[in-house]
Amino acid sequence: MANENRATYRYTAVEQREMDRLRQRYSADAEANNLSDMRDTDRRVTLRATIRAVAFGVAGTLVFGAGLSMVLAWKWMVPGIVIGCCGIAVMASMPAIYERLLRRERDKASAQVHDESKVE
Repeated sequence: MANENRATYRYTAVEQREMDRLRQRYSADAEANNLSDMRDTDRRVTLRATIRAVAFGVAGTLVFGAGLSMVLAWKWMVPGIVIGCCGIAVMASMPAIYERLLRRERDKASAQVHDESKVE
């Protein structure tokens, strides 16, 4: 009688591989059954990390531009070079910042993926 409320899903081999790949991103022991929810969660997590990383990148570019303006327009060489180098450092570290933001977002969403992966 316990199986009366149980749903059964069937996926193609390609969908099953994608589910396994998505599941591995969040946890090695999750059991996935709702592929569309997992896809939505993955898109949302990736989008959040991307938006935050782009914001950091734009900020780094603006800081670099401010330093460049200080050197070229106002002839403030030392402060302009220091500020420009800070902007370059932020831009150069963007891949690492993105990966860290993505990992943090995935950690936050892992509980949701585990809940979606259970069929009751």
